[in-house]
Amino acid sequence: MSLSILIIIYKTDELNQKSTCSILEQVAADKKVRKMNLYNLDMIIFVGYRVNSIGATQFRIWATKILKKHLVAGYTINQKRLLEQKNKFQELQEAVSFILAI
Repeated sequence: MSLSILIIIYKTDELNQKSTCSILEQVAADKKVRKMNLYNLDMIIFVGYRVNSIGATQFRIWATKILKKHLVAGYTINQKRLLEQKNKFQELQEAVSFILAI
């Protein structure tokens, strides 16, 4: 990824650096501390739609497919989270029943 894309995104105030980037310090095997920037989903999406590469093209195809699926369906279900929080399932069933009754 080109650093210039990130600089442009921040300079044009499309995204805020404080809210999209965290610095992770990692201790390597040689005991040296290395700093690494971690970017949130907003930045990943912005960069994915600006970069012109095979990987970026695959990302855009995947992201567009997922977004279209969610928009057409009208809802999103995080299956992993749903399985992890079994106690919330009953609440979701009640909410769906309420919506269907309308």
